[in-house]
Amino acid sequence: MTPAFTTAADLFGSWFADVERGEPPARFKLADPFEALDVRPGRLILFGGAPGGGKTAALLQMGIDLVRLNESARLLVANVEMSPVLLVDRIASRLSAVPVSAIVDRTLTPDQLGRVRAAVASLEPVADRLAFLNPPHSLEHVAAAGTAFGGNVLILDYIQRFAVGDSSKDKREQLETAVTVLRRFCDAGAAVLVAAAVARQKGKGGSTYNGLNLASFRGSSELEFGCDSAYLLIPDDSSGVVFQCEKNRYWAVADVRTSFDPTRQTFGPAGEVSGLDGFDAATPAPTRGKKAKGG
Repeated sequence: MTPAFTTAADLFGSWFADVERGEPPARFKLADPFEALDVRPGRLILFGGAPGGGKTAALLQMGIDLVRLNESARLLVANVEMSPVLLVDRIASRLSAVPVSAIVDRTLTPDQLGRVRAAVASLEPVADRLAFLNPPHSLEHVAAAGTAFGGNVLILDYIQRFAVGDSSKDKREQLETAVTVLRRFCDAGAAVLVAAAVARQKGKGGSTYNGLNLASFRGSSELEFGCDSAYLLIPDDSSGVVFQCEKNRYWAVADVRTSFDPTRQTFGPAGEVSGLDGFDAATPAPTRGKKAKGG
């Protein structure tokens, strides 16, 4: 192996020239309530939470709003559990404010049908920059499809279900390989948003999803080490959802407080979205102590 390194003398000149130009690095805009998330090319952001906690809805909302607000964005959505048609049902529900059940069951009233039609029309300007992965659900296929599509934003939902590399390896080894592949996507200039399963926590009353933390991501510690930022979706006492920031490699750790309406697959600012009675995620986690910065 040929040794590879960069001396400080070589680095400082180009680094300061870049600083002196004063051009901020590329960063994708997001809409409320996720506008504070630092989504940019080269970043790997992890989202975890209990089943039914809203991970898929959150990632779809972020992705669709990102494509609408950033003309340079090309989004590839890879979901192992839902077909593209079912994902579009959810997208249309949020944009039209029509309950997703009415769209899925095709029981729309004339007024609801008009709202869905308007939602679809609003997506026409970005439709050629939005794609959904078909099977097989492997990271090799994600890479090939992303290259063919020219995608620079990837959503993977959820990472533990994607095949990668040698099928003879156990799940932990496969997941460790997966994290390496995700970092290669980032090194190639993509922003990667990943949903991940979490493990139940053991307690006196049995195992629950209470008290989730950075170590709760299921399968391998490579997930928590390899990501740039990590958020856990935690229901709070006011029937909202806190995106609990467990890691931020480049900035201060800061939670994002939201409301979630599962009937319309919509997140909004805390306290501003109705319809939370049907939310079926875990009970609130205990209050934590002060968090450290960075990761």
